[in-house]
Amino acid sequence: MLQKDIGVNMTSMWQEERGKPYYRFQTDEREINNKMKRRNKFELVGWGVNCNLWIYQVQFKRPDIAKKTFKALTGKVPILDKKKDVFTD
Repeated sequence: MLQKDIGVNMTSMWQEERGKPYYRFQTDEREINNKMKRRNKFELVGWGVNCNLWIYQVQFKRPDIAKKTFKALTGKVPILDKKKDVFTD
């Protein structure tokens, strides 16, 4: 869905609906999946059957908290893709 090139690892985050506290985190990296799996608030809501793909849903009161969490998980500053309204690493 959001992956640009085959073989390129990517983690993305987006707000499900503007003004609502629900966010989705999508990754194809096992290490980041393991980090999200260990967090209590993260709920696995989608996964790839024949590929490395995990989608988690989580609630945050403010977007800046979601961005800080993204940075803590990936170690990278989130970059906004304005066309897709998605933050990527």
